[in-house]
Amino acid sequence: TQLHQETYDWNDKFDYSTGVIAFHWSVSQRLDALNTHNVFMSADTIQDAEKSWAVLRGDDDLIDDNASCVSMRGKPFNFYVHRAGMTDDSACPPGCDSIMVLVPCPTLVRNKDLASLPRDEAMEVYKAQFGEDYVEDVRSAVLERLSVLNGLENLQDAILDEVVDTPASYADCYNVGAGVPFGLSHGLGQLSLTRPAAECKSYNNMLFVGASSRPGNGVPLVLIGSRQVAKKAVEKLKSMITQEY
Repeated sequence: TQLHQETYDWNDKFDYSTGVIAFHWSVSQRLDALNTHNVFMSADTIQDAEKSWAVLRGDDDLIDDNASCVSMRGKPFNFYVHRAGMTDDSACPPGCDSIMVLVPCPTLVRNKDLASLPRDEAMEVYKAQFGEDYVEDVRSAVLERLSVLNGLENLQDAILDEVVDTPASYADCYNVGAGVPFGLSHGLGQLSLTRPAAECKSYNNMLFVGASSRPGNGVPLVLIGSRQVAKKAVEKLKSMITQEY
């Protein structure tokens, strides 16, 4: 018996949150200029501050005609750095450090023609939207911004190991729509009761839980949703048992 072919696609009638490029760096020195949580914002001028949020507004000039990301070199942008080793000694060996850099970026651009292809073939096409040249541009821009901090002037030379995630790798690993790790956006049209419900309209034995369903994104809301779905699941199972006997 031939199994159903695994594919990758998503419903683009929804608005999705921003994509993310994540750099996970193992570093051979302590980065004491960083706190546990660090936010770097472009605010040299009002114009730069406004342009730095372009990716969150979904500006079209961030994607070219081939659905590939346009270089960030020379453009204002914001990013977040998490230094796990400052509060968790198990995150890195003594004298070393471990940081994660999150840079907002465009989401995957949906290609309807890929929906019928085998999943692996579709993923190869989507990965091309975040090519190595673009990732290198983002990496260089981040390192340049961090180099103004005391002790981080030559951070690139201290990186022992690197893992990079893009919307394409998030889609490949976790099957998330548009490759976004934070699910649907939180505009007024997708808040609370306007987000997808836990009940599946097509299958009575399927329930949804997570950042893109009710009540919303973030650990507290997802845990609340998990509790609600668990309760619904128990109720459904009890109803099935009752009907059976």
